[in-house]
Amino acid sequence: MLSQEPIFLDCPFLEKDEAKELGAKFDWTKKKWFIPEGLETELFSKWLPKTVTSPVYDENSMTLNDLLFSVQQTIASQHNTYYWIRAELVSVTTNIHTYMEIADHDSEGNEIAKARATLWSHRAEALLERFATNTGLEFKAGIKVLLQVQVEFHVRYGFSLNILDIDPSFTLGEMEAKLNRIRTKLLAEGIYDQNQRFVWPTEFCKVAVIAPPKAAGLGDFKSQAKVLTAFNLCEFHYYQANFQGQNITTAIPKAFQLVNREHKVEQFDAVVVIRGGGAKADLFQLNEYEICKAICTAQLPVIVGIGHERDKTLLDEVACHTCHTPSLVIIHIVSTIVQNAQSAKQNWQTLTNLTTQKLQQAKAHNEQLHAQIRLQALKSLGNQRQQLVTLIQTVKNASQNQLNQAHQQIKMLMEQILLGDPKTILQHGYTIIRNNQQQVITSKMIAQLEDSLVIEFKDGWLSCRIEE
Repeated sequence: MLSQEPIFLDCPFLEKDEAKELGAKFDWTKKKWFIPEGLETELFSKWLPKTVTSPVYDENSMTLNDLLFSVQQTIASQHNTYYWIRAELVSVTTNIHTYMEIADHDSEGNEIAKARATLWSHRAEALLERFATNTGLEFKAGIKVLLQVQVEFHVRYGFSLNILDIDPSFTLGEMEAKLNRIRTKLLAEGIYDQNQRFVWPTEFCKVAVIAPPKAAGLGDFKSQAKVLTAFNLCEFHYYQANFQGQNITTAIPKAFQLVNREHKVEQFDAVVVIRGGGAKADLFQLNEYEICKAICTAQLPVIVGIGHERDKTLLDEVACHTCHTPSLVIIHIVSTIVQNAQSAKQNWQTLTNLTTQKLQQAKAHNEQLHAQIRLQALKSLGNQRQQLVTLIQTVKNASQNQLNQAHQQIKMLMEQILLGDPKTILQHGYTIIRNNQQQVITSKMIAQLEDSLVIEFKDGWLSCRIEE
């Protein structure tokens, strides 16, 4: 017969795999296996619920106490030894004794078994102190433990486990095994040291901060960051994310996604991940692949400041830099800015001193050069003056020579002129003929035009008339 609607089965835990192979499904609400619609019910006949009929009272019926006492006796006889069991702490409360719920999960994280357990007070102090000393963890929900237990069944309080011992080394091993699994996966993807390869920022002008809301460590960080902001030395942009709880593996990566997107516009110098101190188990929650991958693939250097100085998480390993605590992170940022300012001031002073020194050297060089130029100019002027004197003397001598030559030529000309003087000529027997207007007559044709002429001899004048 085919199943028309889900039929729930009375399937023992040890037979669950057999039912699962036949096609049975598990209802997480009712915590029971059932036959999905369309499957043959005969396949699951051994687990089909029995038909319940109204009981007929008789003297042989049992009371609830009798039944549970029988179960108690059976459990006591069948499970009268001690067991070491692996489980995860679901909840832990202390009220004189320590009460807890422990659970087991499959490979997909689904809860497949759960039980109550008790650590009686006469053992609790010693066992929990040893656990804390060896692991550094508080015995609380969220960690995996190896417990030595004794099975108990009480007719009134039901099934529970009595804790006799706790093995801290198992918890440490589980923690380290988890870290190694994450490291191996990051290394296989080639991103384990991707953020560490960023050049470490030497200046902080704009910083992104990822932190849980209202965290004490965030308050300490902000109190000092506000001073830098007030003096316009550095901007801080805050992004909230839960650092505890079930959504931790999605909240922090989402914050990184937002920072990466805004980094393209804002151009942050670094992103800071901070969380104040707390239980080591709480901090260990941060050792998740998704969170580590978000840091490894961040598009800018990541600075981690989580917990106390003694605390260390896998986030510290993969980040570009770690400062251990939120206070140390802001101290590092402040000191970097201050050192840069001091260095800038020192560089400015050095530049000023060098400039002054160069100016003084240039001034001295200019003065020396001016003196050399002046000396050279005076020397050159002396040479030019001497050359000028020589030139003047040369010109003077040349002029005197030309003057002497001119005098000689004049003398010669004067002698020639004197030789051409009429008186001299008259002394040689020559005469000068003039007209009545005392004009010298030099040709016959002109003389014939005159009526009379005057002839000058060396010893006097003689007038004569002109005739044909």
